[in-house]
Amino acid sequence: MEGKVLALTGQCEMKVMSCPVPEADDNSIVIKTEASLICGSDAHMVKLNRKNPSANGHEFSGRIVSIGKNANLTVFSYGGKLNLGDRIVVYPHITCGRCDSCISHGRGVCGTCEEDFCYGASSRWQDDPGRPNTNVNLYPHFKGGFGEYVYIYPGSYVWKIPDEMPGEIAALMDPFAVAMRAVEMSMTEMGGVQEGLSTSTRALVIGAGPIGIMTGLLLRTMGVEQLVFTSHTPYRLELAKELTAADECINLTGMTHEERVSKVREATDGGASLVIQCANNQSACLDGLLMVRKLGTYIEVGAPMRIMNDKEVTINLAKYIFESNARICGLLALSPSTYERAFRFIAKRYKEIPFDRFISHRFNELEQYMEHIEMMSKPGYMKAAYIPAD
Repeated sequence: MEGKVLALTGQCEMKVMSCPVPEADDNSIVIKTEASLICGSDAHMVKLNRKNPSANGHEFSGRIVSIGKNANLTVFSYGGKLNLGDRIVVYPHITCGRCDSCISHGRGVCGTCEEDFCYGASSRWQDDPGRPNTNVNLYPHFKGGFGEYVYIYPGSYVWKIPDEMPGEIAALMDPFAVAMRAVEMSMTEMGGVQEGLSTSTRALVIGAGPIGIMTGLLLRTMGVEQLVFTSHTPYRLELAKELTAADECINLTGMTHEERVSKVREATDGGASLVIQCANNQSACLDGLLMVRKLGTYIEVGAPMRIMNDKEVTINLAKYIFESNARICGLLALSPSTYERAFRFIAKRYKEIPFDRFISHRFNELEQYMEHIEMMSKPGYMKAAYIPAD
């Protein structure tokens, strides 16, 4: 049997390939894709030059159509034993468990493992069929969410999806886990000199994309004193206000750097005690570093990797970093335990919180992928979901 899979082939180039659908071996699983979401990072992934056609998509869910006899020993399932027909959502990273980082920080912690594999992303072993890779030419071909099937390698962490939960909502686990981790990183002992998160926190979220608004949802649930959003996109600010009951949503369009900083510092009575930067540009980072108050906490979510921002900038280190004596953290490392907390939150509350509002566009054919990448900067866009036609 043949199935379709998306392959990224060059800078902003793709093709849809037809490949044999694999059967699960003793230690693996094969799922039929229910939903796969376009992540903001995919806009950067499509611009890379490639030696081999690469699978794409790391936010996905599906139904088990083939399962190996040992899969319940080699694939780690939250929610109990896996069976044919179960619906699952997948933690996109597989770590080696052997390197110094894995031994120090625990198996499954991405962003630190020296041999980290991520579904739908480039791998350093693209020519090695003996290692997990995303080279579509090599068996088992289906290695990312943008395909009709996905081969689930041994060592993966998965969550069983409740029967009534839509697959596209389950696939939001990944971006929601990023928001969850950002909030977790801010947590410190209350009453300390450098308190990170409490009911007295004045919180600023820069960027009102899906992860930014999800972060605001969590901060509001945690009971912060004040929640402020900034963005250049009116539609997203309106959605942030609607979903999080933010105290203030500031449209920064047309403001200079100095005006943006002044506006936020005024709105937060001298600066936010917690700044979580979720916009994907360096100017937002520089803004945020001056918007945090003394002894506050700054979490960088939007631009922690060079693949997203490779331009060099020159700053006055004392002005932007040291004078505030703020705790400054970049978010790269995530773990299955954070995903577990994110999935539990969504599974418990998706019927009362309209998570479907994060998905503004849907498409049924893989050939439509690139046009949805190009829509990412358009008004009204939040996130696109590939939902294969039956």
